[in-house]
Amino acid sequence: MLANYLKLAIRNLLRQKFYTAINIVGLTLGITCCLLIFLFVQNELSYDRFHAQGDRIYRVMRVGGVNGDKAKIPYVSGPYAPALLNDFPSDIKAAVRIMSTNALFSYQDKTFKEDRVFITDPNFLELFTFPLLQGDPRQVLADPDNVVISEAMAKKYFGSENPMGKLLTFDKNQTCKVSGVMANVPDNSHLKFDFVFSIKDFEEQEWFQRWNNNSMFTYVLLEEQTKPETLAAQFPAFMEKHQGAEAKKEGQNMTLDLQPLRAIHLDTNTQFDFAEQGNKSNVYIFSAIAIFILLIACINFMNLASARSAGRAKEVGVRKVLGAYKQHLISQFLSESTLLTFVAVVLSLGLIILILPYFNAFAEKHLAIPFGNPWLYVFLAGIGLVVGLLAGSYPAFFLSSFEPVKVLKGRLASNAGHPLLRKALVVSQFSLSIFLMIGTVVIFRQMDYVQHKNLGFRKEHVIKIPLDNENIYSRNRAFMGRVQQLPGVQSVSVMSGEPGGFHDNYVFKVIDKPNETWNFRTAFSDANYLPTLGIKLVAGRNFSKSFPTDSVAAILLNETAVKNLGWTPQEALGKEFTDPTMWAEQPVPHRRKVIGVVQDYHFSSLKEAIEPLIITMRRDQRLVAIRLASGNPKAALAAIEEVYKQTAPKYPFQYTFLDESFDQLYKSEQKQAQILAVFSVLAIFIACLGLLGLASYTTQQRRKEIGIRKVLGASVGNVVALLSQDFLKLVLLANILAWPLAWWAMHKWLQDFTYRVELNALIFVVAGIIALLIAIVTVSFQALKVAVANPVNALRDE
Repeated sequence: MLANYLKLAIRNLLRQKFYTAINIVGLTLGITCCLLIFLFVQNELSYDRFHAQGDRIYRVMRVGGVNGDKAKIPYVSGPYAPALLNDFPSDIKAAVRIMSTNALFSYQDKTFKEDRVFITDPNFLELFTFPLLQGDPRQVLADPDNVVISEAMAKKYFGSENPMGKLLTFDKNQTCKVSGVMANVPDNSHLKFDFVFSIKDFEEQEWFQRWNNNSMFTYVLLEEQTKPETLAAQFPAFMEKHQGAEAKKEGQNMTLDLQPLRAIHLDTNTQFDFAEQGNKSNVYIFSAIAIFILLIACINFMNLASARSAGRAKEVGVRKVLGAYKQHLISQFLSESTLLTFVAVVLSLGLIILILPYFNAFAEKHLAIPFGNPWLYVFLAGIGLVVGLLAGSYPAFFLSSFEPVKVLKGRLASNAGHPLLRKALVVSQFSLSIFLMIGTVVIFRQMDYVQHKNLGFRKEHVIKIPLDNENIYSRNRAFMGRVQQLPGVQSVSVMSGEPGGFHDNYVFKVIDKPNETWNFRTAFSDANYLPTLGIKLVAGRNFSKSFPTDSVAAILLNETAVKNLGWTPQEALGKEFTDPTMWAEQPVPHRRKVIGVVQDYHFSSLKEAIEPLIITMRRDQRLVAIRLASGNPKAALAAIEEVYKQTAPKYPFQYTFLDESFDQLYKSEQKQAQILAVFSVLAIFIACLGLLGLASYTTQQRRKEIGIRKVLGASVGNVVALLSQDFLKLVLLANILAWPLAWWAMHKWLQDFTYRVELNALIFVVAGIIALLIAIVTVSFQALKVAVANPVNALRDE
């Protein structure tokens, strides 16, 4: 019986080659998009799920702020881990601290600057599942001079030699012994590293013992019976015990929270997180797109099958007269749709194999088809069955319900296929296509807006050089002085963080408001900070070498800080602040006077509102910013590199452009917009395929009517308009339905940005016009073929 169904299915599909081709192409593209998105979503959801104890590992988060300002920060200081282990021995089984850094490594004649270096507790490789290829995870970090390297680094430095016991030189003057080689860190890990050192050498240092710094991540392994929410409820008392007096002195209200390891990658509510983060909304968006595109492909199949139902009505009637039961006919039609779908699944798999490398390059991912995973085949079989049954369900049940007497008398031909349902399906698929089109346009407009908005500073022609080694750090003043003299350099400044980068939070006290504490973002720099970044003053003056006390007794405020304090820019001048107590080196806190107010500028992402900012000359040197003069930037960069090599000869010259790094803040959204654009085009193409098939079938059904009209004097234009108008009405209706849904979805998406574009009605109108034009071209192509045909041929056939 099954073999007979398949044989009949193949014959029917081959008999209607044009419609079969349309269905196969549409389903193949739809399933391909669905599979690509499935691989993307599966990759996003798989982060950190390979750790054997991952369901019990949590990252310790600092939560809180000042005056109602709340934030989640993943950094804590050295004392937290031992204190947590000591205070909660029955709840926390183990704790690990991680500091990320960089270093220069050498072996014989090979020297490289490495950025993926971890300094961590010796039990790091016991807590996390990063398998060792060589070495004992309990012993490899027992000695502070030991280092564990990845398999890739072993090949990079030692080639085919056995790396175990080999000595690497780091920072040109220290040696470490390779005690272990681990497998390369998986791409779906939020922890990315190639070198692991023990933290033991740092534990006795004074800065390491301070509670109030942001120096490291801390992870805890909970006991099996411990509930994280129960443990977290005890953290306020823990913080009161260890930091209560200091926190009150600073006006802080800080507690701790636990973040599940497997939630880190998709949690976008943390600040200053160095971990590579995804976006939970992207997972939802692309999952919805996959369903939309698959639905559009299924709608094509249902539309064409129901439209051609009159052509198969007599077949159904004859088979029923000969004794076929309804369930036999349903099985027959479902077998046709399922066979067609499985052909599309096989073609989709082949297509994905071909395009996946290009998709990876485009999406900047490392997706792979998991042929060794049995769930892949379950998923493919599931898609084949679900899509086959979904696409073939209506035609199967509709065709099998025909009454043989009415069919054989030809009484179904006029309204076969429920045209109302076909129209509803066309409206549905074009509504989805228009929705995707509007979403793409809005996202691209927002990305263009954030890239070209006036940020309050000039990001172009500024390079950043990190002070990330002892040579350049200790000699940065001499380096800056020499660079400033170069002909291609306009200005040079040293600072703690550039716009778009990290800015510390500190609590200052205002002399005029003794009972209040104020939380400020803080930038540490010098007198060249404003001119180098092109930041404007609105009142007062900049730091100046003519006023030696500026380095210890002066600050600048931004307009937001002045507004929050209830002053005008002129009123703010001369107001005094006391330093945070953690800066104090004497019993009486230092006082700093406001000497100027700067125009608000976006020192953080446009997703965040501008916060109160203090700029001070307290030394906290993390990078040098250099504004290049107009002219020949290549020559200027070459000259700067030469000065750098003379200042820090051990280290390679590395720099980045400020505008490029600032634009990286929106890299995820930009990539999302590009991928969405590709899928939108495919969705519209699939919808047009269905419209093409439906238009072809409709025009063929009306050949006699068109012939009579042409004999009676109708022009080609009249005929094309007649055949097109019904479809265009459907696309107009699709616009009306898609616009409210698209407005709601894009309004919600834009809420992630504090500074955003308005949802202009023109976007919706243009998207609707484009959809109409596409529909006109698609339908007119078929209508024109029938309109220019000789009417005699159509009437002779009758």
